[in-house]
Amino acid sequence: MTDYAQEQADELEALTSIFMDDLEELTDGIPSGWSPVGPVWRVVVVPQQEDDTELEFPPKVELVFGHTPTYPDEPPLLKARGLQGISDADVGTLQGVLEGAVHANLGMAMIYTLISLAQEWITEKATSLAVPSSDPEAEERRRREAEEQRLAELRAHGTPVTPEAFAAWKAQFDAEQALERAKLDEAAGKAEDKKGRLTGKAWFLQQEAAHIEVEEPELEDGEEDGEDDRDNWGYGHEGEGPDDDDEDIDFDDEEDSEDEELLDELLASRAG
Repeated sequence: MTDYAQEQADELEALTSIFMDDLEELTDGIPSGWSPVGPVWRVVVVPQQEDDTELEFPPKVELVFGHTPTYPDEPPLLKARGLQGISDADVGTLQGVLEGAVHANLGMAMIYTLISLAQEWITEKATSLAVPSSDPEAEERRRREAEEQRLAELRAHGTPVTPEAFAAWKAQFDAEQALERAKLDEAAGKAEDKKGRLTGKAWFLQQEAAHIEVEEPELEDGEEDGEDDRDNWGYGHEGEGPDDDDEDIDFDDEEDSEDEELLDELLASRAG
């Protein structure tokens, strides 16, 4: 093993003991054009914040690095990439800061120094985001940029699927399905009620059909259809007769007088 390889192996051992699981070997997404000696590694860098300056979506970056054949006498392969809450312009600024530090540390193992520098830089960035701006327009612009960056990162990387995230999604999905079923049941109930009710026209026809026709009595000879003795007086229909307060007429007395006159005429003709 050459001195460069040994020095690189010693540095990786120290980085693993410091960052532990935060240091990961990168298998996908290796920057194009890289020809490292050995694996490519990544470490996620987040700001060190106090509780009173905590952000809902703090800026987060990852540093991807790999060793070159004569590292540390030559620069390592190094690239900063934004993960959350940080614009491409800010990532470019961070990349410039790191490259300046690389040239200042040539000849020494520098990966830990570069990661520490990135953490300091992103902590300052998070602090500036947490302090309210005196310019409302600038603050609103910054908020929109951070939100656009967050959405772009979600579209690029997607939402990580964890048991907690899946459980939350499942609960929301079940609630939405239950609400839809309740709406369908309510709509079906209303349709059934409406089906059982008669429209105004149907109710009217039903009432007409419910009336029982009364069979009219057979008419005697000499009686016309729809006429009776009461019609001869001109008020045979209900509501057309004389008022109840008028003096009653004794029809029986008049009929008896006419019968007596007819009897007298018959007897007189026989006697003659």
